[in-house]
Amino acid sequence: MTDNVASQVIKAEQERIQCLLDVDRGTFDRLHAAEYRLCNPTGTVWTKAEYLDLLTTGRVVYRELGLTGDVEAIVGTDVVVLRYRCVIELTVDGADIPRHDAWHTDVYTDTDGTWRCVWSQATGIMDLPSAAP
Repeated sequence: MTDNVASQVIKAEQERIQCLLDVDRGTFDRLHAAEYRLCNPTGTVWTKAEYLDLLTTGRVVYRELGLTGDVEAIVGTDVVVLRYRCVIELTVDGADIPRHDAWHTDVYTDTDGTWRCVWSQATGIMDLPSAAP
């Protein structure tokens, strides 16, 4: 049963990623809980309404957003936590954010049989120079 739930939520997350690229309002609403919050790599937290507004007005435009590896899942009774690495390229308020890798952690809850994302945390991965010997 745990594997089945993990598969369902991973599929929902893949659909959620696609809806961000497509700016699909219906799918966005279905897959994001009313209390949804995104903490983006700058540390700014957006509500569901703020995030949707940024997407639909073109203030945030994803040019690329995709998984680069496997999705790990921790499955509870009515909560699933996903973690995965992805590649992302976007424009925010007219500023191009170059293609880079990031870690995503997403928390889903089961509400009346529907898995919805309630929290997302995106952390950019920086390539730091090697320390001198």
